[in-house]
Formats: sequence, structure tokens, C-alpha cells
Amino acid sequence: MKKGLEKFVDLFNHVLCFFGVIFYITFVVCVLVQVISRNFLPNAPSWTEEAARYSFIYMVAFGCAVAVHRNEFVNVEFLHDALEPKFPMVNKVISLAIKIILLVFTGYILIFSVRPFAFIKFPMFSTAMTLPMQYVYFSMVLMFGFMVIAYVCEILLEIFSWNEKEGE
Repeated sequence: MKKGLEKFVDLFNHVLCFFGVIFYITFVVCVLVQVISRNFLPNAPSWTEEAARYSFIYMVAFGCAVAVHRNEFVNVEFLHDALEPKFPMVNKVISLAIKIILLVFTGYILIFSVRPFAFIKFPMFSTAMTLPMQYVYFSMVLMFGFMVIAYVCEILLEIFSWNEKEGE
């Protein structure tokens, strides 16, 4: 069961990284077009700033779940460092509790805040690109949805690692 979950997490991270890189490349290209056109052309295209902003937003949306799996979010480790030598099991419980709290928090945001906001019914369009804003706001649904999946996987992996160590 743990091996299958690890394979799923690995595939999930690869897919998220792939789309994150696509949006990163889009962001860089848009910024380069904007800078070059401002310096060397008489008129700069108006769409480049919005395209760069929206590609950056989607890049972050795909990258947040990867950051969960790689444990790259900022955290405070003084409690962990103080308890590690004396109470290693307490650290594991605290780590699991933090992941559960973050899962509940991201799930709450996804259900009660993001979903109604992202699926607004009245038509709103971006200024320069005339892109429907639902596509931009949908990035929040993706981000928090992916983070919920990532935290569920991390919690299960941590529980499986506890059972694995008890079986030894």
C-alpha cells in the first residue's frame, strides 16, 4: 500500500512540476517580450503584463503541492530541535498534528472561500486580454485542491512509516 502511494506521489509531483515549468516558461517569455518591446519597439503590447501575471499565478498554484511533498514551506524548528533527543515520538505526533491542521485549513479554504469565489456567475473579463476571470480564479481551486491531495498523501505516508517502524 505504501509503495503504491509513493508511486502516486511521485507521479503527482512530476505532473505538477511539468505544468509548473510550462507556466514558468510562459512567464519568462512574456516578461522578455515586454522588456524587449518597451526598449526596442515604439509600442509595447498590452497583453504581456497580464499574461505574465496569470502564468505566475498558475505556476504558484502548481508549485504549492510540490512544496508540501518536499517540505519546503517555512516552518519553525526550535521546538522540533529541542524535543528530538529526548522525545522522538512527540516530534512525530506534532508533525502529524501540524499536517492534519494544515489539511483542515486548506480544505476549509477550498470549500468555503475559494469555490464560491472562483465560480462567480457574472461575467468579468481581464482588461488587456479580455480573458474570462473565472479562468484566473480557477487557479485557486487548483492550488488548494492539489494541496489537500498533497496533505492527505503526506499524512498517509507518515502513518505508514510509523506502522513500518513498529513492524521491525
